[in-house]
Amino acid sequence: MPRQVALHPWEFLGESWKRLHIDFAGPFLNHMFMVVVDSHTKWLEVFRMSQITSQATITRLRRLFASYGLPEQIVTYNATTFTSDEFQTFAKQNGILHTTSAPGHPATNGLAERYVQTFKAGMKKLAHTSLNIEDKISLFLLQYRTTPNCTTGQSPADLFLHRHIRTRLDFLKPCAKETVRKKQYQQKEHHDRTAADRFFNADDAVYLRSTVTGSHKWIPGLIVRQTGPVSYEVRERDSDTVHRRHGDQLRPRAIAEPDIDVTESQAELGDGVDGSSSQEVVDANMQTPELLEPEPVVLRRSNRMTKPPKRYMP
Repeated sequence: MPRQVALHPWEFLGESWKRLHIDFAGPFLNHMFMVVVDSHTKWLEVFRMSQITSQATITRLRRLFASYGLPEQIVTYNATTFTSDEFQTFAKQNGILHTTSAPGHPATNGLAERYVQTFKAGMKKLAHTSLNIEDKISLFLLQYRTTPNCTTGQSPADLFLHRHIRTRLDFLKPCAKETVRKKQYQQKEHHDRTAADRFFNADDAVYLRSTVTGSHKWIPGLIVRQTGPVSYEVRERDSDTVHRRHGDQLRPRAIAEPDIDVTESQAELGDGVDGSSSQEVVDANMQTPELLEPEPVVLRRSNRMTKPPKRYMP
């Protein structure tokens, strides 16, 4: 036999569903199957066929193309099903380039041949199950489509659908959404230990904190409206200036108050601040105790007798 010619790879198209490779598998498990594989993503479709005539094949392909669109090219082996005038007309009317392998040389359509073997091996692994043939096909396809391909390094589902297909294996992994929700709840529970709800309605009298750098003043204002769960629009009492403030930047204010600037320490006193001076005021009617006259100071003198010292006289 002559030596084999050098391998001639198929052109890499770089897009999904442009070139499809089609082949029949069977008789296998007492049935015939049509195998369709996308050359780029390795997305696999398998259909159980009651017959493999041109008409039956065209009907199945029409349903497939209705889901994913028309390919630019299909590659099949050189069988009557695909070389008939009926099938050639179908391909031509839909703008599909139909390429067939040389008679007796199935390696030309090697991609389809290889996936026929993949399908058969997968179905044999499910032989011990009690599933019917259609359910076995569905289970095989789900497992295959979610498994990273050795050629592309990604699963056919990721490349073809651009998303991850959820399977039973996902039950074993914590859901990211649920994990984030639990973390948020724990964070809120920790924060709320030293916090309290503070809600305001429209026209409520409040102090709003000044956002000027270095300023610690609290300005009297009125609530205009609530803009978020904990944010409000507030109008300064002495002007039409409207500010947006977080609930942490607002304090309740009694309505009957003089026009004063309130410092941060005063605003922290909370509800019930009436604006009066912090100095104590003595009631004019309050009786004060009479002042007691001081007692005279008695000086204490020493009663000790003193004598001059005797000096020595020679």
